[in-house]
Amino acid sequence: MIERYGSGVARAIGKFKDYELQEPELIEMAGGLEVTCSAEKTTQKTTQKTTQKILDLIKQNPRITRKELAIETGITPDGIKYNLQNMIKDGIIERIGPDKGGYWNIRK
Repeated sequence: MIERYGSGVARAIGKFKDYELQEPELIEMAGGLEVTCSAEKTTQKTTQKTTQKILDLIKQNPRITRKELAIETGITPDGIKYNLQNMIKDGIIERIGPDKGGYWNIRK
């Protein structure tokens, strides 16, 4: 128990990193510590990881469905739809053919 004494701040910061959150701002004050934190994820890093996961799955199976992408990535179907729309808009991927029977093409 005593080995963990005084390690709370380091453990808390570690949890922020685990969940890809911005590290809290620590300010020493008389009699304590002021902690300012944000619950927002570092969106650029998270978006890049998500995009790469989706691209890897499309490379493995160009006919993969949105539902299958959601299952494989652990992202909600709405989240997959949002990411795919952004990837199409950015010219990264395109849909060839209809929703049923079509496939994904990686452009970049």
